[in-house]
Formats: sequence, structure tokens, C-alpha cells
Amino acid sequence: MKLSHRLPLAALFCSLSLAAAFSASAATPQPLDRIIAVVNENVILQSELEQEIHVAESNMKDRGITPPPADTIRSQVLERLILMRLQTERAKDAGIKIDERELNDVIAKIAEQNKMTVPQFAAQVKSEGIEFTTLREEIREQVLANRVRQKEVDSRIVVTDQDIDQYLAANGNDDPTEYHLAHILVAIPDGASADVREKARAKADDLLKKIKGGADFAQTAVASSDSPQALQGGDLGWRKSGELPTVFASVVPKLGVGDVSPVIEASNGFNIIKLVEKRDNGQRQTVDETRARHILLSANTLRNEDATRAQAYELSERLKKGGDFAALAKKYSDDTGSKNNGGELGWQPPGVFAPEFQQQIDALKVGETSGPFHTQFGWHIAQVEERRTRDITDEARRARARQAIMQRKDAEEFEAWLRRLREEAYVEYRLGNDKSS
Repeated sequence: MKLSHRLPLAALFCSLSLAAAFSASAATPQPLDRIIAVVNENVILQSELEQEIHVAESNMKDRGITPPPADTIRSQVLERLILMRLQTERAKDAGIKIDERELNDVIAKIAEQNKMTVPQFAAQVKSEGIEFTTLREEIREQVLANRVRQKEVDSRIVVTDQDIDQYLAANGNDDPTEYHLAHILVAIPDGASADVREKARAKADDLLKKIKGGADFAQTAVASSDSPQALQGGDLGWRKSGELPTVFASVVPKLGVGDVSPVIEASNGFNIIKLVEKRDNGQRQTVDETRARHILLSANTLRNEDATRAQAYELSERLKKGGDFAALAKKYSDDTGSKNNGGELGWQPPGVFAPEFQQQIDALKVGETSGPFHTQFGWHIAQVEERRTRDITDEARRARARQAIMQRKDAEEFEAWLRRLREEAYVEYRLGNDKSS
């Protein structure tokens, strides 16, 4: 399972080459461990750095990226470790903890998604030369980082109806095009002087010149980008038109596949974008809905299961003889949410009801009433009143707009939050000529 601090936790669950990424370092005798960086009140050890370098190199190999010189990749990986340490430290300061049961649940999900039991997964990791306890702590850190991001960034993002209206007005017909992007960032700190900005701009111009001259974009990103995705070759993945960061929104749609943008100046620094691929996913959307009603009878202290079943069949016979469904529901149904409305469940799409209930109403014709049937909630009698196919294109369009705005705001806020964490931290390097910051 390949573990990268830049991958979302969900991606971590779906891969099974992490142990292979670690095995090169684990199989080789390690020198006496030493501190290579102090991060606030925590430390980063030589063994941690070496382990993460092997992970990064393995990721690059899988992506077909030639690793940069050793000192460059060491610097990138060390910075990534510092950011991870700051996030986990922030999580602990916020009182976020991952106890052993939660961690076991996460590991069980990883094993399940790789079609293994936990013992099989542990054996696989061990067979490739990795201590399972080491892997557990890597996963714990990933979970902590995700939790603190949810608490301090994601939970504070608000998207209003006005935001959606403005977004749709600005984006016209809700362009369905999706873009696969790669990114290089030459970062500048908040409040940077004109001289610092000028040097950063010169570096970005030089990188763009090299790329235009034939340098590989991904290798350049690994070696020189300050973006969190640097070690993935700057890969931002697929983004819908409305999910593009604000500073890229007017540039990307004008690029052809394989094109590289000019240097784009933004508050975070100077950016270079490559359009790797694009695709169009536009289509009308409809949903099949059913309006149904039911009578629910649940066993209780006054009526056992057998008596409940018997009453359900008695009511079914009354309905067959012309009994009024709504009246019987109001009198006998145990569903407090629908009984006063004659058992009405309203218009619902597939998947809202329990599977056994959904299966029953799907088999009924309009106007037809089922016989008694059982679900986890008790005994039901159901009746289908109407069916319709409804165009939900506009609803889906607004939902996509909301999601796009959310993702855009979240990405921008997360990057700013990481930058603040880094700028406020005390970091002392213990290697070579690195200096405290």
C-alpha cells in the first residue's frame, strides 16, 4: 500500500503497496537514529526521513517520474514531514485523539478494501519487512491530519444560496468540462517584500522557460515546486470547471491538452499550470420517483410478533374488501411520521427506503396494494399511488455548483491554513547547512 501524506485518506485505503515502498529501508540495517529537525516541541528522526524518501521515490517510479537529486528530494520530503508533524500537533492541541478501537476500525477498512482480513494484511506487511506497529502510526497520523482539517478548515466553509446564484450567473450554462491539471508553485510568504516577490517571479519565469525548452513538467514540479502536490509531480487530478481555483478559472479553459500556462501571479505566489487531459460530462439528469403509502404494525409489549402478523393479515383482508387505506392507516399504523397523513410517504426516489420495502413497492403497479410483508421495522402493507420521471437537471446543477464552490473554498483555505501553521512554527534543522526558521 503506497502511503503518501499528500494523498487523501480514502486513497490510502485502496492501495496495497505501502509495505513495498518501505521495504527497501526496512530490509537494510539502519545506522543509529538521530534527530534531523526540531518542530516546536517535537522531533523528526533520520529513520522517519529515510522511510518517507523511499515512499516518495516509489510513488515517482509508479508515475514514471525520474527522481531529482538526492538533496532536492530530501528537502521536499522533510518539508512534507514538518507539515504533517504540525498538523498532528495541532490535532492533539485541539483535543483530537484516535484511540486504539478507532485505529483498528480504520485498519480493518483498509484490509477489507484490499480483500484481506486484518491478520492477512498484517502478515503481508510483515512479509515485506515492515513492522506493523510502524504502519499503524503512519495511518494514525493520516487520520489525525484529516480530522483536524475537518475541524479547523472544512467545518468553517459556508456556501450560501447567493454564492450559488452568483456562481451559476458567472458560469453561464454550468460548463460540464473537467480538466486534469498539473501544477507548479513558487510560494511567497504573507507580507513578502518587493525584493522577495521579484526573486520568486524570476524563479517561476526560469522554470517556465525550462519547461518550454523541453524539461519534463512532473520532474520540474518534484524538484522545484512548493505545492503540497510537488512529490506527485504536481498532479492536481481532475477538476470540474467550477472547481478550478479562482486564479486559474480564466486561464485553464483556454489551454489545449498538453499546453502550459504563462506564470500566474496570486496571493500565495507564482503558479504554472499544465492541462494534462480534459473531458465533457454534460447530460440531462432525471430520477424515477414513486408516491406510496403504507401501514406499519410493530410488535410491542402488548402485542407480540404473532399477534402483529395476524393483525397485518386481518387489515389486508379489510383492504381487499374495499376498506379505506387512509382511514385504516390513521387508526392502526405505528409509523408516527406518516399515520396522521393516511400513511402517505410522499414522492421518493429509489434507495430512500429499506431494501425489503423498496423491493415490494417496485413490484407493485400504480393503484396496487401489497400483501403483508416484513422488514426490520415490523409488518407493512404498502400501496403505490403514482409514479413519475422528474427532470432534476437544475437541482443537480445547483448541487454541483455548491460542491464546486465548497471544494474551491476548501482548497484555498487549507493552503492558507497550512501556510500559517508553517510560518508560526519553530523549526530547527540538524542536517548540513540548514538553518532554524
